[in-house]
Amino acid sequence: MTLSELQAHSVKSVGELQRQIRGLSLDAFLVSDLSNVRYLTSFSGTTALCVIYPDSSIFLTDFRYKEQAAIEVASCEIEIYDGNVIDYLAKKIFRGLRGRKLSIGIEDTISVGTLDELSSKVSSGEFTKTSQVIEKIASRKSKPELELIKQACSISGTALEILVQEEWTGKSETELAATLEFNQKVMGASKESFDTIVASGMRGAMPHGIASGRTIEKNELVTIDFGCFFGGYASDITRTFSTGPKIKSRLSKVYQIVLEAQRKAADFAKAGVAAKSVDRAARSYIERKGYAKYFGHGTGHGVGLRIHELPRVSRTSDDVLEEGNVITIEPGIYLPGIGGVRIEDDFVVTQNGVEQLTHFSKEMEYYITTYGK
Repeated sequence: MTLSELQAHSVKSVGELQRQIRGLSLDAFLVSDLSNVRYLTSFSGTTALCVIYPDSSIFLTDFRYKEQAAIEVASCEIEIYDGNVIDYLAKKIFRGLRGRKLSIGIEDTISVGTLDELSSKVSSGEFTKTSQVIEKIASRKSKPELELIKQACSISGTALEILVQEEWTGKSETELAATLEFNQKVMGASKESFDTIVASGMRGAMPHGIASGRTIEKNELVTIDFGCFFGGYASDITRTFSTGPKIKSRLSKVYQIVLEAQRKAADFAKAGVAAKSVDRAARSYIERKGYAKYFGHGTGHGVGLRIHELPRVSRTSDDVLEEGNVITIEPGIYLPGIGGVRIEDDFVVTQNGVEQLTHFSKEMEYYITTYGK
C-alpha cells in the first residue's frame, strides 16, 4: 500500500502519542473525540474510536464504514464492531492484565455518561482523564496539513473576491452569508467552518453577530467573519467593509487602529514567543488609543481540524508559540450603538516570524473605492 502524505503523517502522529503514553505510564489510551481520531488515522467518517497502546493501535468503526476505513486508515489495525461499542471494548479490547487493572487514559472531552458506562462495563480498566494530550501534538502542523489549510484559505479568499463584485446595499445579511457559503462549496469546500457572521451598521458592535435578516444600507460598515473546511482542515478570515465613502470619522479612525494592532501582533509573533505577549502587542496599542474597554475578546486562536485549537492567543494563555502552529490574529473594537471593526487572518508560525495564509486586501481605501461608486 502506498501511503498518501496525510496517511504517512497519521502514522507519525500515532507514534508520537505512543511516546506520550509511555511517558504517562499508561497501558492504553482511548480516543473518542472525532477530530482526534481523524488526526491519528485520516478517517473522515462520523463513527469511530481508537485504542492506542504503547506498541500497537486499533481503529474501531461499524459496518457502514468498513470500506471507507480500509481506504483511509493506515496507522492502526482496523476492527469492525457490532452493537454497543463499549460492550465490544469490554469484551474484546480491554481484557486486563493478571494481577492488576489496565491504566487507560481518556480525553477530557469525554462525556460524563460515556465515562460512567465505561467504568461500569470495563471492569478490567481504571480510567484516567488527561488534558489535551493529542491537541498539543496536533497544534504543530505537518506539511500536508498546511497544504490543506492553505487550500481552505484560498477557497475562502476567492469566495470573498466573488462577493465583492456584487452590490450589497438592499440585500440582507443572510443573503451575503448564503452567497459566501455557496461559493465556497462550489470551489470544493465540504462545509463552512462555523456559522457565518455578517454584522452591518450598529450590529457591527456584536463580535459574534451571526447573519440576520437586516438589510444592508449605504455608507455603513459591514463585518464579515467566515471560513470553510477543505480536506477536514479549516480557514477563518474576517474583513470589515464600507458600503460607501460617508463613514463616520470615528469608525474610520477605529479601522486604522485595528489594522495597526493586527500588524503589531503579527510582527511580534514567532516560535518561542509567549502567546499572551502576542495578545499584548495588539491589546496595548488599542489601549494607548483609548479603546481598551471596547476590545473584550482574545487576539487569536489555533486553527486546524477544529476552528478553535491550541494555542490560545489571549491575556490568560499559558501557551508558547511553536513552529508549525497555525493561528489567527483578530483584534477588534466594538462601539455599542455605533458599529465595530474586526480584521482577521490565518498565519503559520515559523522560527523567524509568521507567514500569512489568508490573502485579501485590508486597506480601507480599497473598500471605499470598490463600494463607494
